[in-house]
Amino acid sequence: MKIYKTIEWDMGHRIPNHRSQCRHLHGHRYRLEVCLQGKLIDRANDSSEGMVMDFSDVKTILNSEVKDVCDHAFMVWKNDLKLISFFKENSDMKHIEVSFIPTAEEIARWLFLKLKIKFKDKFKTGLILKSVTVWETPSSKATYEAE
Repeated sequence: MKIYKTIEWDMGHRIPNHRSQCRHLHGHRYRLEVCLQGKLIDRANDSSEGMVMDFSDVKTILNSEVKDVCDHAFMVWKNDLKLISFFKENSDMKHIEVSFIPTAEEIARWLFLKLKIKFKDKFKTGLILKSVTVWETPSSKATYEAE
């Protein structure tokens, strides 16, 4: 059985070597959809009985691991020296330094790897994170799937 949960957050970034406007500072209303797969919880009288995982528990994990970290932050590649210098001088500015150029594809992979361990067999029902989809715009998205 598969279940899906979606959250949204606002975040800035830039693609420093890109040929278009994406090389400039800008932001998006990001949307994340996770797909979880597992057997139904069958513990009698359990609050989550009959569920793969309670959606509110999924939301709690997504909020603490993604939204609280990324919302109203600026994601910056560690080799983007201009921005790294700026954030060193302005440490009160919320930012996330990452080891990759912050494209939708790389953000999807980063989130998958970050969330995978949070969901892995949480209820001893074989629960796994199956995929992560990140929308950068309403018409552009990237999906990273379990191998």
